[in-house]
Amino acid sequence: MVTGKGTLKVGSNCIFGFKLGGGFYGGLIEIQPRYSNSKIEIGDNVSTNNNLFICSANFISIGDNTLVGCNVSIFDHEAHGIAPSQRNTIGTIGSTTIGKNVWIGNNVLILKNSVIGENSVVAAGAIVSGVFPANVIIGGIPAKILRSIDE
Repeated sequence: MVTGKGTLKVGSNCIFGFKLGGGFYGGLIEIQPRYSNSKIEIGDNVSTNNNLFICSANFISIGDNTLVGCNVSIFDHEAHGIAPSQRNTIGTIGSTTIGKNVWIGNNVLILKNSVIGENSVVAAGAIVSGVFPANVIIGGIPAKILRSIDE
């Protein structure tokens, strides 16, 4: 399901959800460029499993050949302000970039201003906040570099 007022660009040969994957019959994929100036760009040959939520207030990019597991959420903003007087307004807005050929495991949360370099792997259950180079495995809460990937 696509909701929101913004722009969604999806490349060729993308697959969203998998009938044999977890939660297929009760799962949902929602891609939400929330506001009129919000943009989500998904490259070619991106494949996701079920129960995916991508929500943009500004800009989210997912590179070609990326694999996304079950129960993944990707944001480029804080949904609410931090100060008590700001809780009913949108919080800080940034952007999120996922490079080419990234593998995102199950149950991952990717937060605003995150950059995941190409060919990297995000371990299951990670909470990603920050900038990570290409060719690394990241994981944990908060996510950190676990090791480099050697060819």
